[in-house]
This record gives sequence, structure tokens and C-alpha cells, in this order.
Amino acid sequence: MVKNYGVSHEIVQKALDKIKNIPGRLEFVGNRDFKVVVDYAHTPGSLEAVYKTLKPQAKNLICVLGAAGGGRDKWKRPIFGKLAEKHCDHIILTNEDPYDENPLEIMEDIERGFSQIQNSNDKFQKILDRREAIKKALTLAKKGDIIVITGKGSETSIAVAGGKKIPWSDRDVVLELLEELGIRKQ
Repeated sequence: MVKNYGVSHEIVQKALDKIKNIPGRLEFVGNRDFKVVVDYAHTPGSLEAVYKTLKPQAKNLICVLGAAGGGRDKWKRPIFGKLAEKHCDHIILTNEDPYDENPLEIMEDIERGFSQIQNSNDKFQKILDRREAIKKALTLAKKGDIIVITGKGSETSIAVAGGKKIPWSDRDVVLELLEELGIRKQ
């Protein structure tokens, strides 16, 4: 596309080399014995791509995920569950953007995608409060593990009932909790 505008390959490469990361897309947060990644993945294809990218690098892949409400994209919720079951060593289902839907029902829709998992603390948990879900993931992580928190990316709010928005940042919450829990840098 840039060729159409007369931009050379060298100029494009120099510009791309300056990009260190894109906020909310495979964004590594903190520097610990384990890694924490925040990603916006909100479609089955993007979620699977994130999991496939991180799984080979992780001793254990700990996945924190939810799905948006608002009555849209209900079809993808069980697919999220199926993908998480396939790729994640531990799954924490949580709230994302429920809008006017019951967030517990959204988590149940995701859970319907599990074929082999029974609700046990060994493989998955449901924690409605997103901050608590992230905190649980941080306490589970050991050296060499990767925590991946999907769905919000660099978004700055959680959409709830009545058109309200609650200020939110997965990245900032991770950094606050690492400090609060006293998890030291490498």
C-alpha cells in the first residue's frame, strides 16, 4: 500500500523499527520471574493467535478472560471457552464489559465451551471482580509462567448497565497489584 504513495521499503522499515510495542497488544507488563501479558484479543481468531504465541514460551499459561455483553457476539463465548480449555493450563473467567447483561451468565456462556473441565480450582475458576481475578492469577504464577489477560487491552473503562463506564486499565491494575502483593522485579 505504501508503495502506491512512493514510500520506499527502507523508510517503512526504519519507521517499523522504532515501534517498541503497541499498547494492549501482546503488551508485557512488569518484569518478574513470570511474565504478564495484556492483549485486546476479542475474537476467536485473535484469542487463539495470542494463546498459540505465548503457550510455547510458558511453563504454565494462566489465562484471565471474559467476553463482552450488550447482547452482541454471544456466539463466540463458548468458542472462547473451547480455546482456553485447549491452550491454557489455568483459566480464570471474569467480568469484561457486561453492559446490561448479567456478567455471571456471560461467564456461564464461556464455560459451555469446556468439554472436559469440571469446575475445580485445578483448571479453572470464576471470579466476577476483574481486579480479584487478576490478583488470583498473580498469586498462582510461578517462575517461567505467563499470565495473559485478554479482552480489554488498552481500553480505559469497563462498560456496565445503564450506559455507565467505570474507569479501568488492565495494565495499571497489574502494576498496582504487583506492588501491593510485594512481588519483586527480577
